[in-house]
Amino acid sequence: MKLKGQFEDWAEFTGGKFSDRQWLLAKWEVSDGIVWPTEKVAVMMRTIQDGLDLNRSHSLADLGCGGGWILAKLSPQVRTAVGLDFSWNMLQNAFGFIPRERLVQGAIGSLPFRSETFDRALCYFVLINMLDDDDVEQSILDMLRIVKKGGRLLVGQLPDKAGSPDYDRAKTEYFDYCRKHYESGTSLRDKNRVAQKLFDIPVLKAFLSRAGVRYEIRPSFNPFYRPGAPQTVSWRFDLVVFKD
Repeated sequence: MKLKGQFEDWAEFTGGKFSDRQWLLAKWEVSDGIVWPTEKVAVMMRTIQDGLDLNRSHSLADLGCGGGWILAKLSPQVRTAVGLDFSWNMLQNAFGFIPRERLVQGAIGSLPFRSETFDRALCYFVLINMLDDDDVEQSILDMLRIVKKGGRLLVGQLPDKAGSPDYDRAKTEYFDYCRKHYESGTSLRDKNRVAQKLFDIPVLKAFLSRAGVRYEIRPSFNPFYRPGAPQTVSWRFDLVVFKD
């Protein structure tokens, strides 16, 4: 699979150097990995925590965990936490600071977990890489399958097709900001570009209605956040699916 190979290459490139930062999450930024300010990390984590509504009694699955950066930050807030990724090299980055028994290699859409195993499931910065609607729908249903009744699934950072021009403007502004505030290198993601899915929200809503699930669509964390910028944006959205 081309996509899997791309992630394997990215993870091998880092050699574990950036496991303590967001580089494996926001690969497009620069080859050296811009370190997000503490405030930006806190804004993102609050958005995720609010969407998941976590407490210390919960079990959590981070699906598409990559180098484990978000998983490590959420783990102290729950009873148990497990990460899954299809890229072995990505998981190798996570092995340095997350116990191996809490990391699983597998693919969303055919998850190697029993039904109704977790109280909460997270899939963040992942479905943006799935271009086919059928794959997206199968993935959502499979992720919801492993959630217990009364639990919820948070699928985050989904690009809104209608908001694509607003995203392009925001990205240009953020690159200008980075050039002024950071010693930026060549964008690795732009050199090894993977197409990103643009979500048609009415199509997504129609699928969720057919599936008979309760859901909520929320503004997502602003990946271009910096002082003075909004914390959430409408051109990216988060999907919360409830397991009734």
